[in-house]
Parts: sequence; structure tokens; C-alpha cells
Amino acid sequence: MGNQHKSEELQRYARAVNELTDFLGKRDLPLLNKSSLRESYGIEQVDVLILFGGVIPFGCDVAAAVWRCGLARHLMIVGGIGHTTQSLRDKFQARFPDLAVEGRTEAEMIADYLAREYDIHDILLETASTNCGNNVTNALQVLQDQGIEARSLLIMQDPSMQRRMAAGFAKALGAEPAVRVISYAPYHPELTVANGQLQWSRSYWGLWDIPHYVTLLLGDVSRLRDDAAGYGPQGKDFIVHVDIPAEVEESFKLLSQSGLGEIREANEAYRS
Repeated sequence: MGNQHKSEELQRYARAVNELTDFLGKRDLPLLNKSSLRESYGIEQVDVLILFGGVIPFGCDVAAAVWRCGLARHLMIVGGIGHTTQSLRDKFQARFPDLAVEGRTEAEMIADYLAREYDIHDILLETASTNCGNNVTNALQVLQDQGIEARSLLIMQDPSMQRRMAAGFAKALGAEPAVRVISYAPYHPELTVANGQLQWSRSYWGLWDIPHYVTLLLGDVSRLRDDAAGYGPQGKDFIVHVDIPAEVEESFKLLSQSGLGEIREANEAYRS
């Protein structure tokens, strides 16, 4: 009976994690291809694909595939040094010991990887941002500085931060933006229960361990709230208002009491 109770509890945790991933990992397209773009937005190519440095290395592979399929006119990588940088350095270094990572920004390391593995060199880089807020504003500034008139952006970020990134663009661009922002989280890790343990159903290169990923999810639900402590208009006003469904709040509550992760506080070292 004890084992059955534990299994049921783990199943509830797995469902809660997957619920938060589905909500936070915003995807505006069913598939990343030209026909899906055409059916959803009336275009077959976006003006700019923007990959953010908070992704795991697998996300870089997804962006490379999108770029090589001709789904974007320009490719931009955004990311200076922030809370995910050291993890990205460690993951690249483990697979490529000769890849320079010390002191490098996320965008620089990802650009080196894409050049090395996919022969992709025509990349716009943003290397000064330290958080999701100036990821957005700095990326838009790069486009302006380069004289690139972009009417459509495809943005890709770690699923834990994807919805907040989209809300940040909505805030920066205003109520009736001339630029269409299409959001697509490049991976949706799914948690399952096997052999009496929580496990990922699929192994993605560089995927977070479960406690860290749960911490990222809990932190972002907290940030999305439109209250005094959140990032919405009634709080820090970094993003537009985001409706959080009741089932997401229920999953948040369950996981916050599970001991699997903790609510990540903003790191003041990366504030700007």
C-alpha cells in the first residue's frame, strides 16, 4: 500500500510538472515548418529567428534546423552573462573540451557551436543582456542598429521562460505592434514515473536535472503573476498581464510543497 501511495504521489508530481511545461513553454505553431507558418500567419518565412541563451544545447540544434530549412531571413542569438551562463559553459565544455568557454557570453558560445557543427556563420549577436527583460529590449535595439525592418519574429527560449519572454516582447512593442512575435519553445521535456522514480521520458542534450527544472518552473509562474510581487503591470511592470489558469496554479501549489524544487529568487547580480 505504501508503494502504491508513493507511485500515485509521483504521478501527481509528473502531471504537475508537465502542466507547467505546457503552459510556460508557449508554442504558437503546431509544427515548425513553412506550411504551419502559412496556415497560421500567412507567411512561409519570418524576418528574424531569435534564439535566447537560456536554452539548453539541444535548443541550439532545433534553431539550427529551423534556420537551415529557410524559415527565417535572419538569425540572431541573444545572451550575455546571467544565471544560466555557467551551466551552458559546463555543458559545452563537457562535449567539446577545445571549445572556448571561460569568460564567454551565451551568444558567443552558441555562435561558435553553430559554426562548428552546422557551418552557420551569418549570425547577429547580442552579448550585453543579463536577464529576460534586457534580452528583449537589447534584441530589438540590435535590429534597429542594423537597419533590419522586421515585421515577424520567431522567438525560442527554454520552456520555463518562453511565456514570460513573449510577454516581455508584448510589453516592449506596445498594444498594437507592427511586429508579429511568434513564440515557440524548442523542446517540451516530459516527466514520467518509471521504476518507482521520476524520470524524463526523453533525453535532450543538456537537459536540466529534475529539481533544477522544477525550480525554474516555479520561479517563472511566480514572475508571471500580476500582483505586487510579480512582473505584471500591478507589480514590477516588466511584462503585459498574463492570465494564469486555475489548473496551473494548482500544479504550482502542489510542486511548491513537494520538495522537488524551490522558487528561484531573482539574482541581483544580473539586474539592470
